[in-house]
Amino acid sequence: MALSWAHGRELTPQRLWPLLREAGGPEAILALPETELARLLGSGDRARAVLASAGDAGAERWAAEIERSGMRIVTAFEPEYPPLLTEIADPPFALFTVGNLDRWKLPAVAIVGSREATRYGRDVAAALARELSGVGVCVVSGFARGVDAAAHEAALDGPGGTIAVLGCGLDVDYPREHVRLKQALAGRQLLLSEFPPGTEPHPGNFPVRNRVIAGLAAGVVVVEASRRSGSLITARLANDFGRDVFAVPGSIFSPTSMGTHELLRDGAILCRGADDVFAELFPSIGGARAASPPAPPAELSATARRLLGLLQGADATTPEELSQETDLPAATILAALFELEEAGLAGSDETGRYNLRR
Repeated sequence: MALSWAHGRELTPQRLWPLLREAGGPEAILALPETELARLLGSGDRARAVLASAGDAGAERWAAEIERSGMRIVTAFEPEYPPLLTEIADPPFALFTVGNLDRWKLPAVAIVGSREATRYGRDVAAALARELSGVGVCVVSGFARGVDAAAHEAALDGPGGTIAVLGCGLDVDYPREHVRLKQALAGRQLLLSEFPPGTEPHPGNFPVRNRVIAGLAAGVVVVEASRRSGSLITARLANDFGRDVFAVPGSIFSPTSMGTHELLRDGAILCRGADDVFAELFPSIGGARAASPPAPPAELSATARRLLGLLQGADATTPEELSQETDLPAATILAALFELEEAGLAGSDETGRYNLRR
């Protein structure tokens, strides 16, 4: 039935789920007379589509052809369907997937933000994603440019990994510059969409897609967002679903921070780093991290390791102060600080001062 509903155009999750819940499930609505179904759904065509779905051989053939192409379809009535997603008002009837379905069994946090992200926004998204994935939390995002891409890329190597929720068919390369990222996600990570193969990235798809991002995660972190950003839709949906919403502060002069500052004004949780997320959502993970801080990666340069030692137990400091203290050129200091940022071990605040990220 769910395959038929996903294949056809007459029925949408937003229209059918209220009736499914009120009646008690698919079998219950199939038992209703056509006239009663038409009254409840507001259309005879919809009623006939529901009644025909139980024996829809065309939908079965369509699904089999899709799965032969390498995709897996998981319907809302299968045990493999992500349990958190069933809690929202209108979960997709079917999810088209490529990759590792175990990703949605992990605790998950969504990281979303502006397509026109600043360097600050991309760095923050990467640092958050790296730390979350590094302790087994899956990072969910929307595969868009900017913040989303930075989050997916940074989460790739951690045990938590990442889930990308697309606003088009999985066989459609959008954005085009993300072809390599898509290939990287298709193996150990997970690509998914509620839109069938061949669906183009129409603007109306993305607000629909955003409810899946919010539904898959225990909380949503908005890194950068303008006042009209789609990320604010994701945040609103997360709030509607009873999920925690976090916002990262930015520059008061940056248009891409206006939306996040308004979220903070309206009650979003301040996110200054992964520790704020752990404290609210996964306190046991945060406690374990505090008790056993990670060792610095072996591939750090000698200068980066030296700066790491200087930053431990020290107040936030500037690259210029570090240059004076070490008698090293400013360019060398900046390169080493960039190493530490990429490793998730240090970061800078809005004033350009650096400190450790634990």
